[in-house]
Amino acid sequence: MNVLICISSLPHAHSTVTMGGLVARALGRPVSLLKVITDAEEAETAAITLEEVQALIEEPVAETAVTLGTPAKEILRKAESGNYDLIVVGAHAIHNLWDQFLQSVTRKVANQATVSVLVARGEPTQLRRLLICTSGYINSEIVVRNGVALAQAAHAEVTLLHITESLPGMYAGLDEMEETLPELLQTDTPLAQHLRWASELLVQAEVRAELKLRRGIALDEILTEAQEGGYDLIVVGARAEYDVLSSLLMGQVTPKIIDNTPCSILIVRGDL
Repeated sequence: MNVLICISSLPHAHSTVTMGGLVARALGRPVSLLKVITDAEEAETAAITLEEVQALIEEPVAETAVTLGTPAKEILRKAESGNYDLIVVGAHAIHNLWDQFLQSVTRKVANQATVSVLVARGEPTQLRRLLICTSGYINSEIVVRNGVALAQAAHAEVTLLHITESLPGMYAGLDEMEETLPELLQTDTPLAQHLRWASELLVQAEVRAELKLRRGIALDEILTEAQEGGYDLIVVGARAEYDVLSSLLMGQVTPKIIDNTPCSILIVRGDL
């Protein structure tokens, strides 16, 4: 299975190529480069861009392609037609109308892809710190498993983060959410079982990690942790599926993380 790196234009593509290359290298996967154009007259320039990108990337390049059409549609079509388990697209700060268009492409791909999507931001030289966000329910196991595997391959440190909207009654009156962690892990609740399973997975993988609980609104707490922790990559699920309300909430949270996080974000939909 290959990693599909979708190129916009240089120098904007540097971040996409850098992050895509880091993840592909850690996973031991070859990459395919895709450049979508909206006008046939752009074909020659696009081919030159791909040549320049191919010279920059250190990973084996299995394929390069220039496709004419609507960017989001062509990226999704390419991903579905090939043996890809990861799409890499760039995040774009919105300064003008063109930036809004590019950001729209990113959102559509992240939302509609059937495989995992890496939204690249920044140009770290290595994956040192990963933030893995877990809902604490069984549907998060694939997120944790893939985040741990990537951290192990990249020799990265991990913070495993769970956010609760409100404290259980047994913890009422405690000032700091972190104070409840040892007690929580001693219980037999589904959350405690999940966190113990995740902790054991990290130990088995010999990944240096910490487990952190935060209390508050999911979006705010994830972004705060991302800002404070100096992470290179955030690993999240596409959505929560343990109940309808949470599913709807996560459906709104993940796009907002994409728009506002200070680093790259990996949206997990399947095993990498």
